[in-house]
Amino acid sequence: MYKIAFYIISVLTVFTSCTSTDVPDKMSLQPQVMNDSLLTTMPGDLLLIDDYLVWSDPFSDNKFLHVHRSSDGKYIGSMGQKGEGPQEFVSPLVNRFSINRCIAAHDANGKTRGYLSIDSLIAGKEPFMSLSDFDRNIRMAKLDKQLYLIETENGENDYFKVSSNGKESTFGVYPVREVKQHMGTYKTYDKDRGLLAFGPFNFSYLALYKKEGDNFKLLWERMPEKENYSVVDGAIRFDRSVMGVRDICMTKEYIVTLERDREVDPLDERTVGRNASKCPRTVFVYDYNGKLLKIVDLGMPVMRIAADGRSNALYAIGVNPDFVLAKYDL
Repeated sequence: MYKIAFYIISVLTVFTSCTSTDVPDKMSLQPQVMNDSLLTTMPGDLLLIDDYLVWSDPFSDNKFLHVHRSSDGKYIGSMGQKGEGPQEFVSPLVNRFSINRCIAAHDANGKTRGYLSIDSLIAGKEPFMSLSDFDRNIRMAKLDKQLYLIETENGENDYFKVSSNGKESTFGVYPVREVKQHMGTYKTYDKDRGLLAFGPFNFSYLALYKKEGDNFKLLWERMPEKENYSVVDGAIRFDRSVMGVRDICMTKEYIVTLERDREVDPLDERTVGRNASKCPRTVFVYDYNGKLLKIVDLGMPVMRIAADGRSNALYAIGVNPDFVLAKYDL
């Protein structure tokens, strides 16, 4: 009887955390512009790696990773050569998780795979470093030393597969329960706290996992208040006029997602395309229990955000009116 009662209480607790509605504070912040000379047609990822901000420029004709000091935005240098040579990339893709200030990159239309080292760039040495045989063969995103992550195949019971210290396991729930189908997501990992957060592009869902031993455990998830999808013939069909998470990061006290506040900005997302001025202007700020605390207007359209667990500073690439690197104190 005790086990039954405990199970019912647990289910009700999870159900409440998934369906509760918050009344967040709404506030506005003005950007502290750190660098207004980001020369690019369309910036890619923004990463905060120790004391450096790194942003990618996948459409560059030259080098595609640009390094700045996070303290003042000063440009340090660029690395990652575009081209068809043995250490060059035709269509570069970067891993959003850095180890020892090295960023893993691979060529979507070529064979080049390797690390690009911030320390080597600063020291005036060749930044490109070859992958180890293990990293080359595992074909998973490296989150930390001896920790790798990849999504499972559609239809499998769990959403992710993890390799930790050589041991493989699976974990994770599908955001849309009735269909075991993966979707595009943004993920962020805090290796000091062992926290993995992720949210999908297509609807407003957020989940937080914690590393326990060699696997991860779901702490909580937040379902959207309004569903912008339907299930037809066993497949998910999204309402493309609405988007979900555009980027995600974790600060000392908050989980932050880049999303559009549709109460004040009900833009049809199908009209955005590559028009950066139509990007969302707001971030949704959650505590580590999953409560939505505030929605912050960043004072300009924002494409990318970055942070880490050392402070509540938020860094962003936005349009003001050209592409700028900016900082906010949450």
